[in-house]
Amino acid sequence: MATVQSTKKKVPEAWAKLGILSDQDLIHHFPRRYEDRSLWSDPISATEGATVTTRGKIVSSKNNRWRGGRSSFEAVFQPQGMFESITLVWYNMPFFKNYLKEGKELIAHGRIMISGKKRKIMHPEIEVITEDMHCSIHLDRLTPIYPTTTGLSQRVIRSRMHATLSGEDFYVQEMVPLPGNFVSATEAYREIHFPTTPASLESARQRLAFEELFLMQILLAKRRQNVISVHKKRGKKKRDLVEPWLKSLSFQPTNAQSRVFAELDEDLARERPMNRLLQGDVGSGKTLVACHAMLRTLECGMNAALLAPTETLAEQHARNLRKLLEPFDVSVQVWTKNQKPTGAGLFTKNGIIFVGTHALFQAKAVLPSLGLGVIDEQHKFGVLQRRAFLAKGENTDLLVMTATPIPRTLCLTLYGDLDVSVLDEMPPGRKEIKTVLRSAEELSKVWAYIKKEIQKDRQAYVVYPVLEESEKLDLKSVKVAFKEMQGIFGEKEVVMLHGKMDPEEKMLQMAEFRTGRKHVMVATSVIEVGVDVPTATMMVIEHAERFGLAQLHQLRGRVGRSDLQSYCVLVGEPKGEESWKRLKIMEETQDGFRLAEEDLKIRGPGNILGAEQSGLPPLRVANLGRDMLLLSEARKAASELMEREPELENYPALRERLKTYEVFAGHQTAN
Repeated sequence: MATVQSTKKKVPEAWAKLGILSDQDLIHHFPRRYEDRSLWSDPISATEGATVTTRGKIVSSKNNRWRGGRSSFEAVFQPQGMFESITLVWYNMPFFKNYLKEGKELIAHGRIMISGKKRKIMHPEIEVITEDMHCSIHLDRLTPIYPTTTGLSQRVIRSRMHATLSGEDFYVQEMVPLPGNFVSATEAYREIHFPTTPASLESARQRLAFEELFLMQILLAKRRQNVISVHKKRGKKKRDLVEPWLKSLSFQPTNAQSRVFAELDEDLARERPMNRLLQGDVGSGKTLVACHAMLRTLECGMNAALLAPTETLAEQHARNLRKLLEPFDVSVQVWTKNQKPTGAGLFTKNGIIFVGTHALFQAKAVLPSLGLGVIDEQHKFGVLQRRAFLAKGENTDLLVMTATPIPRTLCLTLYGDLDVSVLDEMPPGRKEIKTVLRSAEELSKVWAYIKKEIQKDRQAYVVYPVLEESEKLDLKSVKVAFKEMQGIFGEKEVVMLHGKMDPEEKMLQMAEFRTGRKHVMVATSVIEVGVDVPTATMMVIEHAERFGLAQLHQLRGRVGRSDLQSYCVLVGEPKGEESWKRLKIMEETQDGFRLAEEDLKIRGPGNILGAEQSGLPPLRVANLGRDMLLLSEARKAASELMEREPELENYPALRERLKTYEVFAGHQTAN
């Protein structure tokens, strides 16, 4: 009651901050966790700091006032069935004297504080027992704890939520007949907010998780329909490039690469645009596959463009493509913030490949006759950015690539509208990278080994999670480590690379390392993509527990890029079991797909389903770590419905819900 009064003026603005502008928004504001406040505790024998829930009566109460206007309200509270009492204390709540009078019965919840012989609960959460009380909202139950913001207490959110859900006219229309024995939508919303039992909570969660996954699969199916329904502009074959190029290679493509070549050829020959995801572990040869697809496009008189997230990676792709295509009169043009295509290079016999960063999809960028767009490290780009890139052509073929293996579960969810190719074979001659976990005390041995590698003209990376020192984080920074490494290996041997350097300095430092003039690179995780130095054989990652498995795997992939034996040293002091598990798995396997599955099990999907990257709203209820069976059922149900009724004419509630869903995602595809 007091909290409602004291925050009344702030509530409208606070609700808006949470995105709650209507009752529809409200019921989708799900609890982030629950507290079991149905179990009574003994506050008299509880230890200091223990959280207790207890029922009892007010024995006496009083207001205390100090200088400066500050006051406290104290109520002597006697728990049910006990002779001893405790004190409940609130600051600056003088109006409580009219509310918590002697004899008032209530439930109190809070943390015990012991001062001498006195036991207190400071600012407890309370609920007054009344004769007409049907159920407790805040206490004596599995209590929802919501995401909140300044000016909105848990009590205010719960009170409004309960009033909305318990109203006689509250009803949620079913969108479609559901498979299995799911509870109704109306019951699911009531139970997920105010569960009767743990079992009823799980039933409600499964019902709403299925609906969430079902909607996602319908949206992906609609996207797929849109791609299939359009036709691309592609002329007949005008020249031979792919076959002569394949014959010119000094190595044989792997079986996996040959299989994907065939999949791409089939896609590119169709009238509808290609829409394909290429997954390949670090070093599996995705660039060769992209080159094959781009040459097929150039054969038909169209041009191609490759979009990369960083200038470093764009430069590397351009260098590699020029080496591969030098004899074939194909122009490879770099287009970044600091580098634009040269006029002379735009006139070539066999077409142009543009390689660039975000500059490629800016308004000023003109990509003539764009037939194929390739996006590398596609998760680094948002949906709107990808769309702007493809808009440079007309119904352009799309190949998106990732070196971050995606678990099958996530792949079905994130990329259900894409065909998927997988490079599951490494080029011959690569040796397995030996990965070991070491403590900071063992680093002197690591530095000694790197010195031996330098004598063989080999190189090393040393990676840190932060650029600057911080009082809040007890972590060594790149800038501090750079000085240390210069002391250990000599000033002339060490370069530094991080994201805040200007592009020219980055390129200069990269060139120093790539050409072998410097042997040790101290860097942040900026090097996880776009760095390919065959003579680099050592990767040292300090504070390794601060990185995710996918990132550690990407960093490890910067070495082992030749037939030289390479090593990855993970230096860390993991505090929890989860951190230990992740680092031990890195020691055990180099299979990126297995690592991705393990990361999903250990840490969950995180916000990989964010609207910006995937064009899908983040999951609010479903958990892909444990809802694989639900996802499978949702895909099946969505597929069957779309086959029967692709326009969803007889499902108006579903059509309306999809519109809301798509607006949230920033992706308008529904009719």
